[in-house]
Amino acid sequence: MDTEDAGPSDAGSVSGYSELGSISSQLPTSDTLGYAAMMLAEAELRLEGATRQEQETDAMLLLARREHGELKELNKTLREDRDVLRKKIVAKRRGKAQELAVGAHFSEAYDWVCEITKLTAVSQEGWKLQYSDNFLRNMTDAERVMLIGTTQAMPNCEEDGCSDDGSLADSSNGDIKDQGWSGAVVAVLGLFDKGKTFVLNHLTESALPSGKKVSTKGLSFKHVDVEGTKFIILDSEGSYAPVKVENELSVVEKEMSEHFIQDVIFELADYFLCVVNDFTSLDQRYLDKLTRSLQNSMKVFKEVIVVHNCKTVMEPEVLQHIFETQVTCIYGQGKLQMTRVAAISPLTGQLEEKAVQWFKTDFSRHVVLAHKECDLGDAINPWAFSLLRYWLKAVFVPVNRKFSVLQAVLQSCNLRMKHYFKSHPELVVIDDPDDPKLKLIKAQIQDNQEMRLPQASVDASGLLLTRPNSFQPAIDIIRTEKSYTIYMDVPGLTKHDVKLSRQNVTTIIKGGRSAPYAELQVVVEKAERKYGEFTQTFKIPQEYERKWSKCIVSNGVLKLVFKPDNDEEGLQVDDEAGKDEASHE
Repeated sequence: MDTEDAGPSDAGSVSGYSELGSISSQLPTSDTLGYAAMMLAEAELRLEGATRQEQETDAMLLLARREHGELKELNKTLREDRDVLRKKIVAKRRGKAQELAVGAHFSEAYDWVCEITKLTAVSQEGWKLQYSDNFLRNMTDAERVMLIGTTQAMPNCEEDGCSDDGSLADSSNGDIKDQGWSGAVVAVLGLFDKGKTFVLNHLTESALPSGKKVSTKGLSFKHVDVEGTKFIILDSEGSYAPVKVENELSVVEKEMSEHFIQDVIFELADYFLCVVNDFTSLDQRYLDKLTRSLQNSMKVFKEVIVVHNCKTVMEPEVLQHIFETQVTCIYGQGKLQMTRVAAISPLTGQLEEKAVQWFKTDFSRHVVLAHKECDLGDAINPWAFSLLRYWLKAVFVPVNRKFSVLQAVLQSCNLRMKHYFKSHPELVVIDDPDDPKLKLIKAQIQDNQEMRLPQASVDASGLLLTRPNSFQPAIDIIRTEKSYTIYMDVPGLTKHDVKLSRQNVTTIIKGGRSAPYAELQVVVEKAERKYGEFTQTFKIPQEYERKWSKCIVSNGVLKLVFKPDNDEEGLQVDDEAGKDEASHE
């Protein structure tokens, strides 16, 4: 039993040991574990390298995308610059083509042109009147008769309301003001070849001919509508234009003719823009004369807008230097201003707002322009012109008034001719015998009459100092601690012939002396005495009273005395107690 029982037990134990041996033989050895660990480490390194390579690839892809975007933007910018350059080239070609085409049909650029070449021509071949065919086509029959008819209205200045300074006031019967164009007259003045027509074109969005190959003739008119506001452009050749020398008086006659044109322009215009390049002393004298005339006139807007057309400047530093040395430094009483205006950018074609720098004095406003075909000009000029348009629209003038251009010019020329010639024939409009499309302004003179140039006062620089045959009194000014005295030679004048007025610290003296004989009824063999009207202005120093204390005309001498202003020195401060005691007493 015992043997039988032990058999199965021994057999089972032997079988268990054999199973354990086979399992132990299947377990990895230390070499196998080391190899597996090495393989795992190598796999991890490969994974880490693949991950790093993937990150580098992503970074390079991101950089490539960024560079692609930048190149795309650069390509877009280059295309825009190419388009802008192409537009400028096309505009320049069109401008040159227009400049060449306008030579034969110059008057087509304007609505109406009066070719005042020289003064004496009015009694010989006459001044040509040219009208644009397009302008005539758009007119009614009534307007055409009114503008180019030979019948002219010549109102008497004493009866029909001409102002004291000779400007055209509203006529009571409406012959002058109630017919014709509406809008304020904008005149651009200045010396020859300063870019006046260029300024007018950009200011009024017109296409008037400008450039070296063309020059404006006489008085040239153009009716424009700028942003809903009507203006009448009055353009001219400018002062000191080249002269064709035919005789020894050619230069003098040209100077006087230009002076005559400036007088007529001054009488007709409501706004005055003076265009300069480098602001020389000659420009300053020209501007000073214009501002003095404005202060003594009855015009509403008494400031001159000075446009510094720096047409060769392309660098911001140079433009700022010019503005400082030629504007701000020479006007001690002025003030630098900044005004924000909006304009269409020539680069983007969008409406953009910028601040424009300008300078204001008592009688003028100054703004600068750069070269029109450069980055500086694109960044400055549109906003400068927008500021100019804002000024013209903001200042009140009788923009709803109407006047006949032809009749107004005839009246102004007739009023001014007497200052230039002893004989004063009436100017009339006649048909041109050689060209039925043209009219002529001619003087009605008799066979024995002759319009000769009078003597004129011209300084060394060629600037006409006074009107021909005008009377300009000699002046002395004496300044002491007790008085400020003005002495003026007025031989033959009484106190009734002299008029005094005052505008703040400025005293204005006006007068005139007439010839003691009828010029057209006698033969003048010698004429050395001067006659005519004069106007003198004096800015009284602040330490003297604004109004004169004494005015005497004795023995042909006018004496004007101003006392010291002692008001501030005489002021005393009393305490309340003193006042109360004085009141009780």
